[in-house]
Amino acid sequence: MPKIYTTREMAELLGTVEWRIRRLFEDGTLPEPSRFAGKRVIPREMIPEILDRLRHRGWIAGEAAR
Repeated sequence: MPKIYTTREMAELLGTVEWRIRRLFEDGTLPEPSRFAGKRVIPREMIPEILDRLRHRGWIAGEAAR
């Protein structure tokens, strides 16, 4: 499992669309991660928090991404 993901890679991993991952950072729900070459560098450790936020918004089912 990689240690970092782009926004697109995170969306694919979690079975959602990219804009939903982007929105979590753009609206301040989650702190903006570092960037490399203009792309977000999302650490693997953020996966549980991203999943919780997606579930809270109803964007993924409770156990869909486990």
